[in-house]
Order: sequence, then structure tokens, then C-alpha cells
Amino acid sequence: MIAVDVASKSLLLRHSDPLTVRSLIDSSRLLDHSQYNVAVRHTLDATKVLRNMGIPAPAPIKYYYRWPGKFKPGAHQTVMAEFLTLHRRGFNLSEMGTEKTAAALWAADWLMENKHVRKALIVTPLSTVERVWLSEIFGVLMHRKAGVVHGSREYRLHMLGLDLDFYIINYEGLAIADVRRAITARGDIDLVIVDEASNYRNAGNRQYSAFAKMLQPHQRLWLMTGTPTPNAPTDAWALARLVSPERVPKYFGQFRQQTMQQVTQYKWVPKPDASRIVYDALQPAVRFRKQDCKDLPPVTVSARDCPLTKEQTKALAAMRKQMQAELRAKQITAVNAADTITKLRQILCGSVRDPLTDDYIPLDHAPRLQVLMDCIAEASAKVFVVVPFKGIINVLEKEVSKLYSVGVLNGDVSVAKRNEIIVNFKAQADPHVLLCHPKVMSHGLNLTEADMCIFYAPIYSNDQAQQVVERFNRSGQTRPMTVIRIGGHKLEWDIYSLIESRRLGQQQMLDMYKSVAQG
Repeated sequence: MIAVDVASKSLLLRHSDPLTVRSLIDSSRLLDHSQYNVAVRHTLDATKVLRNMGIPAPAPIKYYYRWPGKFKPGAHQTVMAEFLTLHRRGFNLSEMGTEKTAAALWAADWLMENKHVRKALIVTPLSTVERVWLSEIFGVLMHRKAGVVHGSREYRLHMLGLDLDFYIINYEGLAIADVRRAITARGDIDLVIVDEASNYRNAGNRQYSAFAKMLQPHQRLWLMTGTPTPNAPTDAWALARLVSPERVPKYFGQFRQQTMQQVTQYKWVPKPDASRIVYDALQPAVRFRKQDCKDLPPVTVSARDCPLTKEQTKALAAMRKQMQAELRAKQITAVNAADTITKLRQILCGSVRDPLTDDYIPLDHAPRLQVLMDCIAEASAKVFVVVPFKGIINVLEKEVSKLYSVGVLNGDVSVAKRNEIIVNFKAQADPHVLLCHPKVMSHGLNLTEADMCIFYAPIYSNDQAQQVVERFNRSGQTRPMTVIRIGGHKLEWDIYSLIESRRLGQQQMLDMYKSVAQG
């Protein structure tokens, strides 16, 4: 029997051997009570001792934390935060869209309040550095200081020299030796949170090796990913070596022999009990599916940043120079502005239409493509991607089909063929991904087999944007849904904002033109 006395911050127990409890926990005392015979100060350390004794003591954060921020935590987030505070190293394997970010921040904040953690390092893909983590810290932990460690080597070192609570860095940033040395030299980073941790599933690459060497024994480590084994059961080995190395063999080849069977010289397939072995390896862990989270909103909207390539940056600079000349030479109309902004959007997407031939000329757009692929990998069900330009759909079809079965819905596809693709999307395993032009997302289209909608770039029409979302947010949908907006430039985020507020008109088009031209 166990109860919590919040007023005295104590756990009250009825235990068969109260003297053992008393001997193991200094902050305990014996009671002369009809129901309880031991009182224990409800601290994190005492809770861990009791749990090791088989006593299901609740985590202190559940009772003594104020849960700051604009929203109350969902029941599943409370469980996540409890788990993270109780485990120095562990996994949160919950699906994308289960609000893992806020749960991790609340857990970190409670540990800081109670002097278990001084400062935290957040390692995450570049696409989520600001739009997800920095934004969430400002929304959930407004009393905490956070900064993004990204930019030149000098700027990164400058940021690491500041007195912050959270240092947010992208994976590539940790590949810089001076940055790792600066992190280690601080000596006060007690917690490392890794988002999209499946990026560390390959122990043979440089990023993994650098990260593993940087970790200190005293540091807490929380690995967060909804897809720990996206390719094969063997993906779990490298992650387990970071959190619980005693649960897996020392060498990758041994783990592969445990989980995979070689059928030809180059082909391996999972053994029947591979899932059990992976489950045992990735412990301790907490996991929630979106459909199990009763507190989730039906549709969660998220944003992903993507950096521009040198080729895109050069093309934008040339366009800006041309726009500046036009501003000096003539009065720009809303029509002129809209045409120019369309060209800018095509550059940002990675494929520009030649007005003479109507052919699309591809530009290097690898970062945006990688963000798209990462998002698709995180989905719990099927995915449809909204792409504003036909030529870019053609480019994406070639790339996405290297990993997933793909269907295309645009004006070049006949109505009969579109219907066939939609029927297969709804009734068959393939296609897994639909690449869609917004103009063919008709009002009657039902895509409830998907739980993720990705805007590869913004579209102009609020009505179209709403109709796109309604393709899967409708009767028959059984899963919480995620809408992801990808952007790589202020222009795109301005369009998203204007569309959402229904304020995109001629004057706003002219304002965006001038904003880009002026840099």
C-alpha cells in the first residue's frame, strides 16, 4: 500500500519489512499508524530506491511541478515526463505527433528546478532547431533561456559561451571538433536530448562516432524517435550502445547474427524473433501511439525549416538584383510582383520553369528533399504531399520512389488513372505516398488512410489549403493527424501566415516583393 501526502511531500507505505526501507533511505521514518508503517521523503532518489525494491512509487514531478506554458499537459505527456525524470538514460519511442518535445522540456525543467540538471544540450535536425525546439521552449518554458548553436564556427563557440539553460544544435554542428570541445569544457551540461535519434542508427559514420566520444558518464541521455528501426532490426544496435550497451553485444556483427538471417550473399532478412530482441535492446523506454493519446488535438500542425543550397542562394541573389533594378526603373504592379514571387518560390522548391519551353530546370535542393524524406519516415500511416508546381512533382517522384511506392495526382494524369491511384491508395499497400497538386484535390476526395499531410511549400489559396486538410480530416479517420509545413525562406513563412489569416491580397503581394528585394 502506498499513498502520497502532498502537503509534507512524503510517501506513506505499508511494507512487510519497514526496517529495510528505513536502512536504505535516510529520509525515511517509521510510523505508528493504522494504515502505514513508513514515511519516505518524496524525492527522486528515494523514488528510484523504492522502485528497485519493487514498490511502484510515483515520480515526484507528477505532484510537485507547476507544468508551465500555455497548455496543460496531456495524460500521456505526464507519463513521458515521469519516465524521463526517473531514467538517466532512456528512449522515448512515441510516434510523431504525440508531443514528445513539450514532455521532454517539462522533464528537463523539473530536473533543473530540483538541482539534478544544470544545463541541457538538445541535438536535433536543422529543420527543427528553431521552428520546433526554440519555439516550443518559448511557448512552454518562458522563464528559461535558450539559444541556437548554428552558423559559423566562431558564432557557435560564442553561443556555447553564453549562460543559457538550453543549447540547441544540429547534428552537423556536433561534427565540428572545436564545438564538441567547447561543450565538454563547459562541464555543466548534465542532460543531452537527441531528437530524431534514428539519425544515429549507424555506428560507422563520423557523426555517431563524434557524438559517442563526446558523451560523458555523468550526463543524462534521452533519445527520442518514433522510428528507431526504419530499415532493419539491426538499426537498434547503435542506439542501444548509447543508452544501454549492456543489452546488446559489443560488436554489430554479433547483433546482426541474433536478429537477421542471411539468405543470399548480399541479402539479409529479419529472424522471427527479431522484434523481441529489438524490444529488449531499446530499454528503458516509453512509447505512445497517436491513437492512444486521448488528449491530442485531432490535427497537429508543425513546421520544418530547410537550409538553401549554394545554387539556390545564388539564384535568389540574382533575382533580388533584378528586382532591385525593376523597383528603380518602374512602378511594380501586383501582377508583376506575383509573377516574380512565383519564380522565387520555384527556386526555393528546387525546380524553375523556363517560360520559353515550359520545361522545368532542376536546382540542387537536397536539404528540402531530406526534410521531406525524414517526415515521411516518421509517419504512422500513409502520407500525401502537396506540391504547388507540376515540374517539382516530377522531380520528387524520381527521388521519393527510391524508398517508397509513389502515386502522382496532377493535371497530367487522366481522371481514370487518378481514380485508379486513389482506389489503390485506399485499398492496397501501395502507393504509400501521394504527390499531389492542390488543384486536383477535389472536394469529394477521401484520403483517410493517411495520417500525415506535408506541404512541400506554401500554396496561395486558403480555400485550397483547407480543402487539402479536409481530405484526411473527415469521417472514417481513426488516427490523430499531422500537418507539416516545410519552408526555407522568410517569403515562404510569410505566405503560410497570410494564407492562414486570409490576408493574401494585392497589397501583401507587393509588400512581399519589396521585402525580398530589400533583403
